[in-house]
Amino acid sequence: MVGVVGGGSFSTLTRKNGIKVGAGSPCSVEEVCLAVGEIIGHGNIKSAARMNGAVVLFVEKVEHAQQVVEKGVSVNGLFLQVSPLTLPSTKIMLSNVPPFISDEFLIKELSRHGKVVSPVKKVLSGCKSPLLKHVVSHRRQLFMILNRKDEEMNLRFHVRVDDFDYVLFATSGQMKCFGCGQEGHIIKMCPDKAELAKPDSEKQQPVAAEQGKKQIVRRMLWRETLLMLRRENPPLLPLLLLARLPLRGNQRW
Repeated sequence: MVGVVGGGSFSTLTRKNGIKVGAGSPCSVEEVCLAVGEIIGHGNIKSAARMNGAVVLFVEKVEHAQQVVEKGVSVNGLFLQVSPLTLPSTKIMLSNVPPFISDEFLIKELSRHGKVVSPVKKVLSGCKSPLLKHVVSHRRQLFMILNRKDEEMNLRFHVRVDDFDYVLFATSGQMKCFGCGQEGHIIKMCPDKAELAKPDSEKQQPVAAEQGKKQIVRRMLWRETLLMLRRENPPLLPLLLLARLPLRGNQRW
């Protein structure tokens, strides 16, 4: 026999009153409700059911939901992660993360900047071949409730593994360069970095090209002058050639 109740105060509930407890955990709905009731009072739990591998509860007040999210829930010695149904969360993309860096380490580092409200997921590499569809990239993603909700996350942190240093990046919103701070490219492809990395010989090429053009013009003028003197006043030609010698020494032509 199925028990039913009237509408009552249920019509005042919204998604803000909902929480999701223990995604993927083996705990029963009753066990989760008993644990949540120890935090906010059992009478404040209005509904509960298992959905998509987690236990979803609706509680009397939004404040009750926030209280459970902040404290978390322990059932039979197992700590269960709690997240609100209406997530004021931000998607965080981690990049340059080698596969041997553990998710636990990443969560510990990121917890300094807010509350992690989702599992860390590896991002596939996007290979089109069916033989390589299982290959993951060096990026991971998760959702967080940031301490400073008015600012985007754009940070990097260092980790040393087996005497090697690795720099990991965590960003929210649009991809930004950690070098110049502009959107649309990463630091490896930063135009400013590429300009600084150019060898001196490459930087001096425009100057050398300009000097070469000036020398060509000077030689053309000198040749035209000699031809004109040969036609109109040949006696002055030897004198002009003698005057040319110190000019070459001073590199004025």
